[in-house]
Amino acid sequence: MQVVDTESLDALEELMEVTTALATERRLESLLNAIVSAARRLTSAEGGRVLVLDRTGRELHCLVGQNEAEPSLATLDQSVALYRAANSFNLDDPSAFAAVTGKVVNLADVRAYTGFDFSALYAREARTAFRTRSFVALPLRSLEGMTLGVLQLTNVRMEESDGRRALSERSERIVRCFAAHAAVAISNARLFDENRRLIRQLDRARTDLEEENTRLRQQRSSQDGVIGASAAFQVAHALLQRAAPANVPVLLLGETGTGKEVFAKMLHAASQRAARPFVVQNCAALPEHLLESELFGYRKGAFTGAQADRPGLVHAANGGTLFLDEVGDMPLGLQAKILRLLGQGEVRPVGDTRTEIVDVRIVAATNADLPAKIAQGQFREDLYYRLSVFPITLPPLRERTEDIPALIDHFLTLACASLGRRPPGLSPEALDRLLGWRYPGNIRELRNIVERAVILCDGARLEPHHLPNDLATAGTPAPVVQADEEESGLRLMVQNYEAAIIEVKLRETGWNQSRAADLLKISRRSLVEKLARYDIRQPGRM
Repeated sequence: MQVVDTESLDALEELMEVTTALATERRLESLLNAIVSAARRLTSAEGGRVLVLDRTGRELHCLVGQNEAEPSLATLDQSVALYRAANSFNLDDPSAFAAVTGKVVNLADVRAYTGFDFSALYAREARTAFRTRSFVALPLRSLEGMTLGVLQLTNVRMEESDGRRALSERSERIVRCFAAHAAVAISNARLFDENRRLIRQLDRARTDLEEENTRLRQQRSSQDGVIGASAAFQVAHALLQRAAPANVPVLLLGETGTGKEVFAKMLHAASQRAARPFVVQNCAALPEHLLESELFGYRKGAFTGAQADRPGLVHAANGGTLFLDEVGDMPLGLQAKILRLLGQGEVRPVGDTRTEIVDVRIVAATNADLPAKIAQGQFREDLYYRLSVFPITLPPLRERTEDIPALIDHFLTLACASLGRRPPGLSPEALDRLLGWRYPGNIRELRNIVERAVILCDGARLEPHHLPNDLATAGTPAPVVQADEEESGLRLMVQNYEAAIIEVKLRETGWNQSRAADLLKISRRSLVEKLARYDIRQPGRM
């Protein structure tokens, strides 16, 4: 009859339980508790601990502790230094000895002479009724042979091989198996922690990349409508690239519709302030007192309706760029405050007696003749020189006609994308009309014309009748004055030229006779007489 070794069966069951826990449990503390509990059950130990080597490799720290005889001892923080002050190994401590040498410490009586220093243990037990007799310390080694920690067992009650050893050789081999499992658990836990750390790093890197992509997309989108390869455009764009890294004020000059705000956005996106706000304010949109409170903010009670403090746009643009559009129309009384903002970075909210310091880059734009306004006393000369540290003049569209086809394609794509349609083609006649127009409203006018044509077009091609009436007849010869028989030569040529210039100016102003007369430097009455003399009529009107 075969005798069944119950102790071996118990050990096997405990190992299977621990192995199952390793396969299903991801929390290091729970795993180590299970390992310590299994080792204690097999050895009938009163207490058990797992000390884990920190990442510096210099100290062992108690991660899990169990003690059935004196539970308070299980919660005591136990740390063991592997090195003395002289940076030599601390081989007097049994746990440090096991960690450094990789050997098992297996002692039946800690109060007998063992060659190890248990003074710290004696000091802890002096405060309690618990007494340690036997002590076992097993090194926890990874598969690569690196020390990860130490498994401690106290007061084991297994069969002793002799009076000096707490565990027999066979029992020690069994407990070594649990120590190996503990080492696997620690290795896995550290691997999981490292993976989590790498995942967090990847998440941060992905977030940074997405933010960078967003910034680049915003930078690209800020260039909508400023496509151009013409020499005039490239000069302005090169100046913008020069000015962007600097922190000086920039003054954008040009006719209405030339894309000054879009240029300002490009300037901000190419500057070191790209990650900070870009704030826009039209200086002609508000009366002086409202514009001042909008720009600089106000304090509670500063005026009727000011029920709470409100920061201004300069505060919102702090660290970024403040774009002042139509700065030539800014009220004269407010210009002094802008001058102080440019000079000292100081602002004073309406109703406040204190000044605040802000860090704002000013980019201004105007289509007005600022020197003429200075001469008329409508604009401060010192503010003009502060704003025009780096002036950039944006060319009108009539001076960059070679860019018109590319701009048409760009606006066709944008307009059709919003409607979910494919961009139509252009008939040669429609393209001729678009190329022959002088665009007094510049790029803004071209975009409006293209968007209107896309809405009107139901087919696959834009035709002249999809364009505004003025463009539909653009390219037709200017009216020619019929001369009397006695009229000929130079006089006839001058009259024909005058008629052609008058019609060009009328088209530029949308057939506004008063504005055309101002451009021609003549009175409106004189213009009306010349219209009758040369038989010039607005297209579509009899």
